[in-house]
Amino acid sequence: MNSKKDLIELIEILISNFDPTPILTCEEFPLRWEAPIFIDDYNFSENYLDLDQGYECSSGRFLHSVATGIELVKDEKGHYEYWDGIFMTETHAWCSKLNSAENFPSFSLIHKEFENVNELVAFLKELYG
Repeated sequence: MNSKKDLIELIEILISNFDPTPILTCEEFPLRWEAPIFIDDYNFSENYLDLDQGYECSSGRFLHSVATGIELVKDEKGHYEYWDGIFMTETHAWCSKLNSAENFPSFSLIHKEFENVNELVAFLKELYG
């Protein structure tokens, strides 16, 4: 893994089977992929995030206020910080999870730090591979 382009290509391959597939929204560090969340994947009976059901359902098939994201930050020393989970679309604030009820996806937040690109790549391949 020698370049930012290689990292982008690897992540694109690893997430290509997600539904909906995250789209690269920022091609410079921090790299960021985002995807909407289906309304059916949120448990309004529990309403873990206290979302307004009428508002969320007004945007079609997807939740309006919440989406999934993957973000990869690289610092000046070559260390990486990786985020994967859900975020509030207006503020981009990460959430710990989407649901806690059984039979619904949780999208639990993953946040890891890596000393180098080799550690990051090994983690990504294990996580998504």
